[in-house]
Amino acid sequence: MALASEPSFKRWPAIILVAAAIMAAGSHGLTQLLVPTRIMADELPALDLEANIPKQFGDWRVLEGGPKVVQDPTVEATLAEFYSQTLGRSYVNSKGQLVMLSLAYGKNQNSFNTAAHRPEFCYAAQGFLIKKVAETPFQLASHSVIASRLVATRVEYRHNEPISYWVTLDDTTALPGISRRIQQFKYGLQGKIVDGFLVRISSLGADNDEQFKLHEQFARDLEQAIAPSLRPRLFGLDESK
Repeated sequence: MALASEPSFKRWPAIILVAAAIMAAGSHGLTQLLVPTRIMADELPALDLEANIPKQFGDWRVLEGGPKVVQDPTVEATLAEFYSQTLGRSYVNSKGQLVMLSLAYGKNQNSFNTAAHRPEFCYAAQGFLIKKVAETPFQLASHSVIASRLVATRVEYRHNEPISYWVTLDDTTALPGISRRIQQFKYGLQGKIVDGFLVRISSLGADNDEQFKLHEQFARDLEQAIAPSLRPRLFGLDESK
């Protein structure tokens, strides 16, 4: 006696294959949907760091021929890949106190491969010993920024360089690590490819606490000196408002 129909389990492989194909197609579509495509830098005013960052403001002026600002060794070799622009300057005030400013700007800060590199690594790559001091609120005129504080030393050169830095993504501040990854993920889900900065302030001197206070004062003065439209890109927004 012939069976009216094939047992259902014999049709499972075909059903499974069809379901898998549908899932794969859906997954591909979802992946395509989640890939950020909106380049935010193209919607913002053009940047020219040499022109946008004043050479004189408050009690500060550029010291021509000052100490060379330590750069990430990848900057020169792969500037076009990692950074759109960089700026390194030394400033001095009326008391003779010296501060070094380093800015690295990138149009794509969405991933580890394209984001600004950590100063710890660039200094260590050039022979400095690195001591991490703290992550400390940097008090600006209207809000605070969490800055990472380091000390880079080269004993043979009697070089002691306290360093303060943070990174920005669009108009938010973060530090490399989980904080930045969360921000990157948030912007990616919105379809945005965001730009951002590595802002690094350093100085030379043995009294690290005094040098870090100097960094904070310099940051406050710089924030007030640059155009209001540029302030969120370097210092973030006041998130309490």
